[in-house]
Amino acid sequence: MKKIIALDLDGTLLRRDKTVSQYTIDILLKFKEKNNKIVFATARPPRDAYKYVPEVLRDNPIICYNGACIFDGKEMLYKKQMTKQDTLEIMKVAQKFGYHQVSIEIDDTLYSNFDTFEFFGTVPNKIVNLEAMEFEKAYKVIICSKNPIIKEFTNALPISCKGIITDGGTLCQIMNRESSKWMSIKSLIQKIGIGAENIIAFGDDYNDFDMIKNSGIGVAMGNAEESIKQIADIVIDTNNEDGVAKYIAEEILEK
Repeated sequence: MKKIIALDLDGTLLRRDKTVSQYTIDILLKFKEKNNKIVFATARPPRDAYKYVPEVLRDNPIICYNGACIFDGKEMLYKKQMTKQDTLEIMKVAQKFGYHQVSIEIDDTLYSNFDTFEFFGTVPNKIVNLEAMEFEKAYKVIICSKNPIIKEFTNALPISCKGIITDGGTLCQIMNRESSKWMSIKSLIQKIGIGAENIIAFGDDYNDFDMIKNSGIGVAMGNAEESIKQIADIVIDTNNEDGVAKYIAEEILEK
């Protein structure tokens, strides 16, 4: 039976310097040659996902914004967005909790009310008055904070949205409640006709929780958050040690 591997990017497939080793690329290509499938699942927007996925692997589906959309080449297969009303309400809640640095992803463009360099580096960013913007829907709202974001904040969000605290507590990524990496993967396997038991999911952070927990085999990186390691079926070498490629080579290709 063919298998699908679902790969997170940052902290999983990508090494610390945001590159993918040639060894890993070769192993993934060998995996595909055996009539298996690959899907990438990232919190990143499409513009970044396609930049960091190696060119020879860009013909695979890419889940972006933590599951809010799926691209296969230039075709969008799936999307779940938030309304403008919910987006504005999120900002109001953030203000009440003292979180004033906000970014919004709309149509593959990052809009922010502050200079995001400290959090996102040189990522292109349009600094605007978010409350005055004209838009209909957003893929993601990102709350940024130097101090750890508390769980109570996510509990106060609009009921139609959900927030995931990542990056050591410095970011809260907020999406449509029905969007997640796992929900996007489910939509893909229903079209392909493959059961969840044939999925091997690799991840390291809280936004990988559902796909690691629900896949046939959930794999946590050696550098993963402790809670992710606890629900995974196996813990492998770190992203900087080609953990993904070693596992595929030893546990799939050589068996």
